Amino acid sequence: MRRRILRAVVIAVVCAVVLFSVPLAVATLRLYRQNEMSDLERLADRVAVTVPADVHHPRDPMELPRVESGTWVGVYDERARRVTGAGPAHGDGPVRLALAGQASSQRLGDRLVVVVPVGSGERVRAVVQASSPADGPLRRAALTWAAMLALAAVAVGVGATLGLRSSRRLARPLESLAETAGQLETGDLSARADKSGLPEADEVASALNRAAERIEELLRRERAFSADASHQLRTALTRVRLELEGAPAEEARAAGAQAPGPSGASVARNPRAAIRAALASLDAMETMVADLLALARDIPERAPLDVEVLLADAERRWHGELAAVGRPLRIAVEEDLPNAVGSARAGRQVLDVLLANALAHGSGTVTVTARDAAGVLAVDVEDEGPGLPEGEDIFARRRAGDSGHGIGLALARSLVDTEGGRLMVSRRAPHPRFTWLVAGIREAPEP
Repeated sequence: MRRRILRAVVIAVVCAVVLFSVPLAVATLRLYRQNEMSDLERLADRVAVTVPADVHHPRDPMELPRVESGTWVGVYDERARRVTGAGPAHGDGPVRLALAGQASSQRLGDRLVVVVPVGSGERVRAVVQASSPADGPLRRAALTWAAMLALAAVAVGVGATLGLRSSRRLARPLESLAETAGQLETGDLSARADKSGLPEADEVASALNRAAERIEELLRRERAFSADASHQLRTALTRVRLELEGAPAEEARAAGAQAPGPSGASVARNPRAAIRAALASLDAMETMVADLLALARDIPERAPLDVEVLLADAERRWHGELAAVGRPLRIAVEEDLPNAVGSARAGRQVLDVLLANALAHGSGTVTVTARDAAGVLAVDVEDEGPGLPEGEDIFARRRAGDSGHGIGLALARSLVDTEGGRLMVSRRAPHPRFTWLVAGIREAPEP
């Protein structure tokens, strides 16, 4: 990548130098030619003012100025014959035009020629011709071109150096992004792209980091799903097993003589009821698994949460089970409760964990209360047990098989945190109470 960037920079610099140098070189050659013509015209004019009236018999010897080697200055009479100086013995075309009164400057063969008539009106008594080699301006232009070429080489070198630095600056963030993407591809979800100071690359790095965090969170929730689901299923499967194992015994007793009860009435349980209870438990397990899987894969839901419906559903599902062991379930809902948002699936799982915890580790009446806690919806779940052990973090996740509250409370807190709420122990002993603060609706600030 660095080589491609450097190559592009060098090509751009070379193209810019060429596009600038070629017109400048042509203009330089033309300028040198114009300067040479101007010098010859001044030389011819200076000699013309010194030409005597009689070029054949001058009173004083005619002296011509000293000129550079290769430059000729000659004076011609009215018959186009050279009288003095250097140049062709007989005047050519430009000299004859000058005898007609027309000055001119042109290239003639391999020389630059300037002719100036001497005289006024229709009578031209002499002509001054100055000439120099035509390759003189070219030689001077060649020296200038050499200097320009050296400057162009310096410019290309500076451009290459700057291009190398720019390529490193531009390529380093992209190479870092590619390296981070490669680490993510190999499964290292902790890899993050660093800020480079290049706005465009930083935007890509931020997007890549957000995607990595999102993927890491989804995978973490997917991995936690198996542990959470196994914990939640263990109790339900035990209940189903007990129901199904009790059905044959009940069926056998129903087929024989009915045993008298304490009041003399026969006691027999319909095995079909046990099977129906087991099927209902299986349906509840299916719903629970679907809820946990959806919660593990989906983003937190921000829909309005109807707590009355949620508590009524919990009462329907847990009333019979608590009543079977002689423990009442009471539901209390205050009026004018604050609005709350969240997922009904998450709320159902949180209540199931808290009620299952009260059933397994508590005693007496289980009370669920929905109340207003300083503008926040609070749901309390308490029982009449002796309390929770002091100094123990009951929300800490435990391995399967450990004693204590297992991982159910850890699951409940994780679900509540994901929904933006808070789950805590508001009273440890006696009569332990868990309080679930449900996330509320944020009102827009007044302008």
